Amino acid sequence: MPRSPLLHRFRRVTVDALAAGGRWMLVLLVAAAPLAAGAESLGFEDSVKEAAANNADLRTARANLAAAGYNVSAAYAGYFPQASAGLSYSHSTGSAVTTTGTSAGSVIVTGTSDTYSASVSVNQNLFAGFQDSARIDQGDANRVAAEASYAVTRASVSQALKVAFANLKYAQDSVALADSIVHRLEENVRLVGLRFDSGGENKGSLLLTQASLAQARLGRLQAGQAVTTAQASLAQALGRSDAHGIEIRGEVPTRLPELAPDFGALTRQAPQYQLAVATERAAAAGITLARSAYYPSLNLTGSVGRVGSDWFPEDSHRAVGVNVSVPIFSGGRDYYAVRSATASFDAAGADKESVERQTRVALEQAYSGYVQAVEGVKVAQAFVDAAQTRAEIARAQYNNGLLTFNDWKLIEDDLTQRQTNYLLSQRDRVSAEAAWEQAQGKGVMP
Repeated sequence: MPRSPLLHRFRRVTVDALAAGGRWMLVLLVAAAPLAAGAESLGFEDSVKEAAANNADLRTARANLAAAGYNVSAAYAGYFPQASAGLSYSHSTGSAVTTTGTSAGSVIVTGTSDTYSASVSVNQNLFAGFQDSARIDQGDANRVAAEASYAVTRASVSQALKVAFANLKYAQDSVALADSIVHRLEENVRLVGLRFDSGGENKGSLLLTQASLAQARLGRLQAGQAVTTAQASLAQALGRSDAHGIEIRGEVPTRLPELAPDFGALTRQAPQYQLAVATERAAAAGITLARSAYYPSLNLTGSVGRVGSDWFPEDSHRAVGVNVSVPIFSGGRDYYAVRSATASFDAAGADKESVERQTRVALEQAYSGYVQAVEGVKVAQAFVDAAQTRAEIARAQYNNGLLTFNDWKLIEDDLTQRQTNYLLSQRDRVSAEAAWEQAQGKGVMP
């Protein structure tokens, strides 16, 4: 396949940069690489907005949070009167006593009769064994738990997006680096071939250089296939079903780690811990709710209606009453319900303690990995600078016959490895920061 003038100039710049040294060679590789035909260029801020709108996990968490809020509103219904209206019609023959409706009395029917009734009833609970307040407390605790769960999901999606974005950038940069390595090894094959033709090098050195070139071309193939896999991961985080054609631009914004974070405060603020606290609170309300079955229930009722043999009935009736219900025996159901609720509360308390410890450990581990990854990028950059300088000197020495092939190849291989390690350190630095944010329940999702 013929090379385009742009690609040829890009590769020529790569070789010249290798010869001249300097820390910005990898930046030139990425900046000079053209976008694939038909590819969609996606920046990080664009990906954040898309994931916030389309990610399935986020949509599920938002819906659960909304449902929990509605349940809190529904829990207040116990404090309000309950009203209902009813209409009835009956046709009777013979002699019978017919009940015409709730609190409407009865009518003695002789022969054939039609009876109509219409009524409105109101029931106001005055005391229900504290179950109404318990339902509100439980609903509010579940809402707080849903908020914490949403925060956990949001942090998880943020972490997945950052990692997927960094992985695709790493894959794209690896393709550019693989291209430069292939071209450099092509130059090496040409150089060793010339020395072999002139009798200054042995055939084994030429064959080894050719084998290294074949291996580099295989690496280029693998790098290209890794792009497809990274695109699929990013598409999943974005909420897309089709990953084809995604090509990212720019980088994930990063920050330096803060010094001496307060892990105790961060643990208590983490949504994982807040979720456990809310679960314990809901379990406590469950005990009150279960115990409400031991208390009497007091209700005030009233009804207004009409009854008669014609529609609309003309005879009116009114009724007001107070109802007290005292539980005596339920076959052990209420007793075991309280025992079950108490056990659930104990389990929630133990789980809260476990979550607190796990969150503390996760925070300390994530912070440690974050700090090390930041320093790892600096170390990897220093090795790249050193390897480029060594490669520049070694190439000149080999050309002048002052360096053996084996020593020169070791330096060339070290340069390749250092460049690869540098790309890995950049990717790992983003992943480590994303893990630290996730451990805190934070991220870039709005």
